[in-house]
Amino acid sequence: MINIKVLHEILNPENSIRYLYIILAASLIPFADILLIIMAAVHTGKYLFLAVIIAFTLTGFMISRWIVKKNLGIIRNNLENHFYSDFYYNMFPGTLMVSFFLIMPGIIGTAAALIISIPRLRYRLGRYLSKVLKIDWKEIHEFINIIE
Repeated sequence: MINIKVLHEILNPENSIRYLYIILAASLIPFADILLIIMAAVHTGKYLFLAVIIAFTLTGFMISRWIVKKNLGIIRNNLENHFYSDFYYNMFPGTLMVSFFLIMPGIIGTAAALIISIPRLRYRLGRYLSKVLKIDWKEIHEFINIIE
């Protein structure tokens, strides 16, 4: 079940434009990655470099799976104990961005994800994204407590 206020915020045209700008900013990294991949593949051989990129992507998926599961597990545990932690809720969007960059094939995206995966940086990124997207985590926490 989804909170009606969150759905309203998502479907609000003004907020949709914000989402598009965030997606545009995130999509600039693959363009730089493509250029780097083309330049590096010329020197290393295309099949060897393709194997390295596939290995980075699969490793990134496994790390992403672990980090998202860990973050959601902590949030779920806090929900069961009726404890609200702004830190873990704000860290969640940052965790999703780290996962996005880890799973996306490329070297620059993977390097950016590894840097952002530092907990303090991930929290700051998540807090910024929550602020830009106008996500009220306290309200979502209370709503989930009510429906469960």
